[in-house]
Amino acid sequence: MIIAPATRIQRTTLIAILSAISFGLMLFPQVPIIPGADFLKLDFSIIPVVIGLYWLNYTSAVWIILLRTLLKLILANEGVNTYLGLPVNLIVILTFITVMKITMPNVIYLSRWSKKIIPLISSTIAITVVAVLVNWFVAVPMYAKFANFDIAKFIGLKNYFIGMVVPFNLIEGSVWFAVSIVVLMALAPLQRRFRS
Repeated sequence: MIIAPATRIQRTTLIAILSAISFGLMLFPQVPIIPGADFLKLDFSIIPVVIGLYWLNYTSAVWIILLRTLLKLILANEGVNTYLGLPVNLIVILTFITVMKITMPNVIYLSRWSKKIIPLISSTIAITVVAVLVNWFVAVPMYAKFANFDIAKFIGLKNYFIGMVVPFNLIEGSVWFAVSIVVLMALAPLQRRFRS
C-alpha cells in the first residue's frame, strides 16, 4: 500500500507538536555532566528537532527550533541566563542538525552502526568547534558584561575550554546522536506518512 505524503496541514501540525514537545523537554531538569560546571547541562530538547528533520525536512527542523526557542523566551524566561544561553544553544543545535543531515541523509536505512561512525564523529566535532568559538567570542564576554560572571577570572579560559567546554560538547554530541538514532529507528514505521 502506498502512503501519500503528508499534507501541508499535517506538516504544520507535526511541526507545532514537535515544537511543544521540544519546549517541554527544556523544562525538565537537565543533567550536568562535567564536575564543577553545573551550568553546562545535557539538553534533550533536540530529539524532536531531529525527528522533524528526518520526517519532514531541514526547513521544518529549523522552524521547530525557532518555535521552541520562542516558547522558552515567552513562557519560561529566566532573565539574563535565557537571553545569553539560548543563542548559544540555538547555534549549536543548528550546527548539529546541519552536519547530521549532510553526512547522513538516509539515517533510518543505515542498518549497520559502522556506517554511522562518520556522521557521529562529524556532528560531534562540529558542535564542539562551534561551541568553543561561540563561547570565546560571544558567550564569555557577554556573561562577563551583563551577568557579572567572568569565567576568565574565576578559572581561566584555558581551564574552561579544555576542562569543560570541549569534553562537555564531545559527550553531548555523542549522546544526542545515539539517542536520536534509537528514537528514529523506533519510530521508523510511522515515518513514511510524513515524507515530504
